[in-house]
Amino acid sequence: MIRTKLSLLCFLFLLAACGGNDTPATEPPVTPPEEPVNPPGEDEDTNLNANPADEARPYVTDLCIPRLNEANQYVEHTVSYREQEILNYALEWVEDKRHAAWVAFSFDSETSQKNVNRTDEWLPDPFIPTSPQESDHKSDGFDKGHLCASDDRSYNRTANEQTFYYTNISPQMTSFNGGYWVTFEKLVQTWARSGTYDKLYVTKGGTTDDLLTNFTGTQHAADGRTPQTDANGLTRHGLACPHYYFMAILAQKGEDYQAIGFLVEHRDDYGYDNDRQAPASVIPTHALSIDELEEKTGLDFFCNMPDEVEDAIENAYEEQVWDWNIPEANSVSQKK
Repeated sequence: MIRTKLSLLCFLFLLAACGGNDTPATEPPVTPPEEPVNPPGEDEDTNLNANPADEARPYVTDLCIPRLNEANQYVEHTVSYREQEILNYALEWVEDKRHAAWVAFSFDSETSQKNVNRTDEWLPDPFIPTSPQESDHKSDGFDKGHLCASDDRSYNRTANEQTFYYTNISPQMTSFNGGYWVTFEKLVQTWARSGTYDKLYVTKGGTTDDLLTNFTGTQHAADGRTPQTDANGLTRHGLACPHYYFMAILAQKGEDYQAIGFLVEHRDDYGYDNDRQAPASVIPTHALSIDELEEKTGLDFFCNMPDEVEDAIENAYEEQVWDWNIPEANSVSQKK
């Protein structure tokens, strides 16, 4: 009984000692949630449209690679160069058009070098079972026009040979290929080899969703035929013939980036040819922002950049920050 009274007194004493605290003893204090350092959508590294990393496709997150269309076949062509494996170029193959949606690659201090001559090793693409063959380009009135140009990949013999895969070839009108489009290629190669930039990321292609339909050309190709397409925009051998060709260029110097796009109609009446190529002065007339190029092509370029940076560089382009001169040594006629 005494022990019970003592226990009761101790309990009352402890209760009195805690009487000034209105918070129940069993309820932990509430800590207000911390504000995130970078609220959603405001992180400078946020990237909502990037290609997911994939061990089977190790270069899919490279800055030159557009957002992939999983309905198409994505291929990476690599080479062993100076004891390392590097991306030579990648492409996305549109099976029902028998034409690439785009090709993508980059220039740096190594891959911009001119170490080998043109190889002319025309071959089916070993990674595309349904790759076009030589017979698909025979007697059709078109040139075999490179997307990734032979002179874009002259740092290594294997790299140059890969540009002659038929999946990298597009049916182009002779005067367009050797007289007009070639000038755009030479300017980009000049930028790549000028030392102005640390790296130049390039995506090129033809508009596979906008083909040249019911076309009959006026100029003969080397095979003696005039180019023709049917109501579906296909050549005699069933290859898609783009209505436009495009380039998306991203230049990097340190942490600074600038971008520009080009969209050129596929025509045979520009008035130039292999012997008299278009001057560099025509190029700015075909320039546009990356946003505008994306709208016209349906592609999402440079998707692997942080969204904040991507939005800033794609919104507009500044003509005055680019050098529009092509050195005479780089403007001589070249076989395509």
